[in-house]
Amino acid sequence: MSPQPVSLAELTARHRGEIVRYLVRLLGDRQEAEDACQEAFLRAHRAFARLGPDANSRAWLYRIATRSGLNAARRRSRRAARAVDVDLDTLPANPGSSPERREQLLAVRRTVERLPPRQRAALMLRQFEGLGYAEVAATLGGSEQSARANVYQALKKLRAALGGARRR
Repeated sequence: MSPQPVSLAELTARHRGEIVRYLVRLLGDRQEAEDACQEAFLRAHRAFARLGPDANSRAWLYRIATRSGLNAARRRSRRAARAVDVDLDTLPANPGSSPERREQLLAVRRTVERLPPRQRAALMLRQFEGLGYAEVAATLGGSEQSARANVYQALKKLRAALGGARRR
């Protein structure tokens, strides 16, 4: 039995929130993410007629959003080489967090911001958006093996930034 066809309006209503959250993580800026999301859904609107009835519409939307996000990142880097300077006060306040923990969070954030775009996108899609490796591969336009490799390399760099500390 083939899945019920859905409209673009339904897809937008169902996935817009998660797409925006993903783009915020990818780009590090809420306004830029909102702009990239709007661009992604405009592109999706133009291409919706070509989406097959058996297509994975969620992965299709993430693929369009990833391209929009990466384009926004390229435009930003062309405008200016922006220094990564995160103020500790912008990190989430947790009354029980120690200064060491805040430094770790800052190190993670800086490392993620410096990851190559495909590694960063793969990590965000897998770890924060919960996509499977097949969906990450479909989103990024590569193989499942390359999706796994990108996530692995990103996690390896994160571990190195944390001084080799591993999740237990």
